[in-house]
Amino acid sequence: MFRQKQPANPLSFIAPECHLTGKLIFSGDVLIAGHISGDIKAQGNVTIEPNGTVDGDILCRELMIAGQLTGKARCKKITLHEQGIFEGDAYCENIEILDGGQFLGYRHRESLTNTSQER
Repeated sequence: MFRQKQPANPLSFIAPECHLTGKLIFSGDVLIAGHISGDIKAQGNVTIEPNGTVDGDILCRELMIAGQLTGKARCKKITLHEQGIFEGDAYCENIEILDGGQFLGYRHRESLTNTSQER
């Protein structure tokens, strides 16, 4: 008679002890505290925690980097936090780099709809 409500955006957590390799697809938000070697596609937001690392490409709505990303990011907005490091190409509408954040690469200003069609 009564069903439990499903969360609007399910959260997937990659723990610090986890090391994942391959093409990963998520239906909601992702919080990364471990290490990922490979590509990530998420319908929601992706957050790389201070000890988290990603070596690969990310396609998501919004990307917050407090850890390290080496690869391409395709999203609507990127926020690079104080201790965050991003080395690669950013395909996004908006980018915010907080004092201390390191961006080593090239930014391509594109809308999310354009970048979604490329993959």
